[in-house]
Amino acid sequence: MKSARANSHQAYHHGDLRRALVVAALAALDESGVDAVTIREVARRAGVAHSAPANHFRDRAALLTAVAVQIFGDVQQAVENALAKGPAGRDERLSVFADTVVQFALGHPNRYRLLWRKDCLDATDVNLDAAGTVIYETVKQVLGPVATTHTISADTQVIAAWSMIHGYVSLRLDGTLIDGSDEANGKPRAAAIVDVLIKGL
Repeated sequence: MKSARANSHQAYHHGDLRRALVVAALAALDESGVDAVTIREVARRAGVAHSAPANHFRDRAALLTAVAVQIFGDVQQAVENALAKGPAGRDERLSVFADTVVQFALGHPNRYRLLWRKDCLDATDVNLDAAGTVIYETVKQVLGPVATTHTISADTQVIAAWSMIHGYVSLRLDGTLIDGSDEANGKPRAAAIVDVLIKGL
């Protein structure tokens, strides 16, 4: 918390209050979840008056939306970094994508959960839409072109891939599933589930 507050103060003193508020919001989110991210709490962490955030965010939804955009960007950057180091084959790249998303979500559960809290975000925000679209297009690129004889569209394949990855992550975060390995091949459960998905695609 100390470093996050220090970073917020430093950013504000250099004239970037908006960035300082997002940093403070991320710190509150990591510590206590989305309900803890309020305008008043974020202002306190950033060391500014409670009225100061209004210069950049009209309400709590706008603040949380900016935070979600930042998180989407972090996920995308992690995926790009992982894919840049990985093999070129479709199956291997999809496995790398899935593993990166799973590890990000498990490492930052409150950040990942916020991405899907439509009740907290401004669905009309163009930056949020663009950030989510980048992730979607990355999955499409990983899957590659659909064969001309294929009876399932590229979009349906992307939705299927994302649904399985997101579903597994959600079950892990909710505590319904625990970490484990496939009983038949010994692979980590998440990797084995991707194998099942790939066979279906």
